[in-house]
Amino acid sequence: MIYDYFAVVSPDGIVRRQWRLSVPHDSVGPPNDGMAYHPIDAPIEWGAQPTSTSVLRWNNGNPDWEETAPVEQHRAAAIDAIDAAGEALRLAVISRMTQTPEYMRAEQHAREYRAAGYPEGEDAYVPPGVASWAMAKWREAWTARQAADDILATADRWYALLDEIRTLRLANKEDARHATTAGEVAAIVADMEADMQALALQMNTTTTE
Repeated sequence: MIYDYFAVVSPDGIVRRQWRLSVPHDSVGPPNDGMAYHPIDAPIEWGAQPTSTSVLRWNNGNPDWEETAPVEQHRAAAIDAIDAAGEALRLAVISRMTQTPEYMRAEQHAREYRAAGYPEGEDAYVPPGVASWAMAKWREAWTARQAADDILATADRWYALLDEIRTLRLANKEDARHATTAGEVAAIVADMEADMQALALQMNTTTTE
């Protein structure tokens, strides 16, 4: 069998690069540079490196990725990454929730109005944060109660999003602490990032007023 590709392996068994035969097969062989040249069936996909600390080692006639860093190092890095991602999303949500004192004040007014039993009638006091939203919804003939409930439902969705972020952050950190391999740690981080992105998309559907 004629091979076009060779794994270039150092004396310690690590694949350092690959070499391709690009001239007629019967006229030249691998360079003589102190490395071992092992024929391989296909080019090595270096982008397949599972982690930044893994190396490609020649193992029983095949190149296999081998992890060099202890799993504790990967756990610590994963926990830091999970905390950072959770904090970034949490701050983004809080920024949207409290982008102006207006929204905070409207929520406070709505809670006060609900706690008072949704008073109605000409002499009933409706806090301005509630009254303004009801007035804006005059086309739908909203009552002050409807406006207050809508304000609070929106606020509750924001708080629920914060709760989801916390749950996701804590669960993934605990999973990372109990992972036994670097591959497991990497999978946990990848899943966490996908879940965080899904939560971030909810920010675009949680705004009213």
